[in-house]
Amino acid sequence: MQDSKLEEIFEKVYFKILNFISYNLRSEKEVADRLTKYLSKYRISSSEKNNLSAKLTSKLEEGGYLNDLNFAFTYIKSVSDSKKPVSKRKITHFLMKKGISRDMLSDALDSLPADFSLNNAVKDAEKKLRLLGNIDEFSKKRKLYDYLFRKGYDSGTISSVVDTLL
Repeated sequence: MQDSKLEEIFEKVYFKILNFISYNLRSEKEVADRLTKYLSKYRISSSEKNNLSAKLTSKLEEGGYLNDLNFAFTYIKSVSDSKKPVSKRKITHFLMKKGISRDMLSDALDSLPADFSLNNAVKDAEKKLRLLGNIDEFSKKRKLYDYLFRKGYDSGTISSVVDTLL
């Protein structure tokens, strides 16, 4: 295909990707998936698509738009600053789904305070206790334990929270 046509496609897709990145921080996997989607709309060979994708990715990296570690740290900071309690397991699941590697994930999770899971589990448990109302103690413990387990907390944290609150 003509170089001018490829340059035109490059510019169009580059600005679409910048728009995609502009309103929310994105992982490299999300950007790669979106690049594939945008490039699939053009009738060019797969080698040209791969070439354009590589050029676009390198230009985005040069511009500082792609950084998975920064994405992970920013997401974890926003979650920890949020009023809605979230378990480490939910954070891990979300970031793994976004294509963050285990090494980066462990580095980012190390930035959380030591009592993060415990504090969030207590918040979740207190909220659930208000909703449970007047039921017997055994049922209350079981329901609370099940609720916290579904929320993604580990069993040690759940046990200490349930024992403390009940």
